[in-house]
Amino acid sequence: MKFFSKFVIICNVCFVAMLVMQYINTGNKAAGKTEVALPLPFIEGTMAVLGLLSLLFNALFFLMFSILIATKKNKQIPRWIVWFNFIILAVQVYWLLIDKR
Repeated sequence: MKFFSKFVIICNVCFVAMLVMQYINTGNKAAGKTEVALPLPFIEGTMAVLGLLSLLFNALFFLMFSILIATKKNKQIPRWIVWFNFIILAVQVYWLLIDKR
């Protein structure tokens, strides 16, 4: 579970980077510029894929964490990881369901 929680953090950071790149690209298109946020398309694509899959991994993390809490098996996951993933999950749900820019 420790490895998976760290993997979910990496995916969540990619999600935040994906949002930032999307914001930069949208601003550049509105200004008439043809520049992209990252000049390396394979890195940008990888971050976008990991960012989109982070919603699935984050939900799976909380399902597994809830099962561990319910069975009272403490796997020593730091609280900051749980809170960080929860905050990012809330942002992801907002981005997926509500934000339609």
